[in-house]
Amino acid sequence: MASGLRKYAVQKPKGAKWETLSLVDDLRQGQAEFRTAVELHGKAPVRLIQVDFTGDEALADFDWHLIELHDPNKGARPRPTVVAGRERGQKPPKPGRKPPPASPQPSASRTKGPPGPGEKVPVPYKTYVAAFLFGVLAIIVWAVTFKM
Repeated sequence: MASGLRKYAVQKPKGAKWETLSLVDDLRQGQAEFRTAVELHGKAPVRLIQVDFTGDEALADFDWHLIELHDPNKGARPRPTVVAGRERGQKPPKPGRKPPPASPQPSASRTKGPPGPGEKVPVPYKTYVAAFLFGVLAIIVWAVTFKM
């Protein structure tokens, strides 16, 4: 194999590495293979790369450049709607009516960080009661076992 050989590879991810689906000599043939791979593996990312071999050894050393990428995960994905605070219990506004005025700190757009000053956070009462009762039971078992 001569140094400076150029080929085109169509690949899809397999674990942490990329699996080569086809390796061709011509760019047009590589683009046709890429379109076929996108049709077959449309839910997975697929890429077409240009592979430039730099050594004479059997496919050992090469440089590659991305030509085309099909990524079904990239694009306009809907963002999750976060409803917190007093907006959680409210019904959505009816069509044709004016929406209620926005608060100075919009809690609906908050996705990270601590709750705001006017935002209510639900308290897990059942967990607190269970932990308290477990503690009381542990103290009673300790008193009966070691003090008598």
